[in-house]
Amino acid sequence: MKVFFTASYKSRELYSKHYKKIYDSIAAYGYVHLNEDIVSVTTKQFYDSAEYGGRDAMVEFYNENIKKMQEADINIFEISVHSYGVGFLIQKSLEYNKPTIVFHLSDSPPYFLMGLKDEKLIIKSYTDKTIKKVVQDTLNAAREKRDKRFNFFISPKLLVYLENTSKGLGVTKSKFIRNLILEHMRQNVRD
Repeated sequence: MKVFFTASYKSRELYSKHYKKIYDSIAAYGYVHLNEDIVSVTTKQFYDSAEYGGRDAMVEFYNENIKKMQEADINIFEISVHSYGVGFLIQKSLEYNKPTIVFHLSDSPPYFLMGLKDEKLIIKSYTDKTIKKVVQDTLNAAREKRDKRFNFFISPKLLVYLENTSKGLGVTKSKFIRNLILEHMRQNVRD
């Protein structure tokens, strides 16, 4: 299975040992990393690339990360350092309907993000002592949240409606259809 893992570069030097432990644990459990920047690129290198590469370098960085997130089976983020950029990527991951894992040190809870309810979102705290076990348990939980592929045929008229409606709502076609099914279940299925 393919995994996209990233975190904030802002305080990478402070948290690099945690990032590395998470990264190594993911690989130790047999997952393939699509992105190694957070453990191989220093904060200075990242910001120098942004400064000297300019907008073109950042557009390329953005596009590469979005592509890797879409390709991944599971997206993983470490957010002990709050970051708008990482928050944006978390939101994009959920829009792509990917199992999305958010790790944070136990003394740095992501209060705002904890208010987000999404069946694909897993938020877990860890310590130096629990990190490997937390990564393993959370990866197992995320595997269970992966979607199963289901294909079906619809008329061109329905497809146009589906594309226009989902675009207008800012969601994928799949998410729109899932939401319709979930709403139908809420209205018709009794526990």
